[in-house]
Amino acid sequence: MHRPDLATVLDTLGTYGPAAFYAAGNLTLEMVAEAQHAGGVMTEEDFSNYSALVEKPVCGVYRGHLVLSPPPPHTGPALISALNILEGFNLTSLVSREQALHWVAETLKIALALASRLGDPIYDSTITESMDDMLSKVEAAYLRGHISDSQAAPAPLLPVYELDGAPTAAQVLIMGPDDFIVAMVSSLNRPFGSGLVTPSGILLNSQMLDFSWPNRTANHSAPSLENSVQPGKRPLSFLLPTVVRPAEGLCGTYLALGANGAARGLSGLTQVLLNVLTLNRNLSDSLARGRLHPDLQSNLLQVDREFTEEEIEFLEARGHHVEKVDVLSWVHGSRRTNSFIIGVKDPRSPDAAGATIL
Repeated sequence: MHRPDLATVLDTLGTYGPAAFYAAGNLTLEMVAEAQHAGGVMTEEDFSNYSALVEKPVCGVYRGHLVLSPPPPHTGPALISALNILEGFNLTSLVSREQALHWVAETLKIALALASRLGDPIYDSTITESMDDMLSKVEAAYLRGHISDSQAAPAPLLPVYELDGAPTAAQVLIMGPDDFIVAMVSSLNRPFGSGLVTPSGILLNSQMLDFSWPNRTANHSAPSLENSVQPGKRPLSFLLPTVVRPAEGLCGTYLALGANGAARGLSGLTQVLLNVLTLNRNLSDSLARGRLHPDLQSNLLQVDREFTEEEIEFLEARGHHVEKVDVLSWVHGSRRTNSFIIGVKDPRSPDAAGATIL
């Protein structure tokens, strides 16, 4: 595919930098005009007043590794909360996979409910308090105590608000022989974003859909006040570029991970990290193994095509209402162990063969 229009855009950005987008240049004017022509309320001032925030990631220690993920309004704290809860279970190779899946399912129910309470902390100070609780191992132990080893909870332990997010995402994961690691995940939200294209070929996103809108929630779930629409506010996001490195010293496992699938992506990342850091599986096997996701709105436990009938029967016997789907999410990753680096795409993705550039 040849896109000389986008090549021109890249040349412009290379020459003028971010100002080409945000300083009322031709690209800005085109985007504003396209949005307004479709009934939008975007203005040139929206661009000129915008500035990207550079923030520190949230961090947690899991199995001797430092896990770094984006802070709110991203759901990185919920990912670390899931790992903190799972760390207290006796997850070893001696535990059956079926029992481990039950613990993972119950843990993710809690983590996803916690995620639904996040939003932009600049507009709500209680979100910072919620984040601190999610990062606490003491709080994780308390939540773990509410998980039965033999029975699925009939309803979520915590209140659940609308869980929506960008189902499509692209990842760039970069790792070298030094200590620098880059994990980047981007999204237009829905496939082809808003469907609006400027004369220069820029496709406008639909990230506004990530806010919680009254009377628009799926399955009659309650809208989240923390994620309500306000001027200048950032919506809740399940885009979770995640980096892992040894908690102490330099020797050990380094990971860069990214996923699509909105809330399903959080579930996928949790299980891949569990496979690598707890069960000591290689990255290829960790990405290929079957994954599950509890849909809190429908109270269904979704499992992907890799699950066996025996595993499904075990989960149903524990009280889970199981729904088998083809694919839940794609998780891609890069791993460095000592001086060896490997990049692996999720085998479920249609272009999985084009995995790595070294």
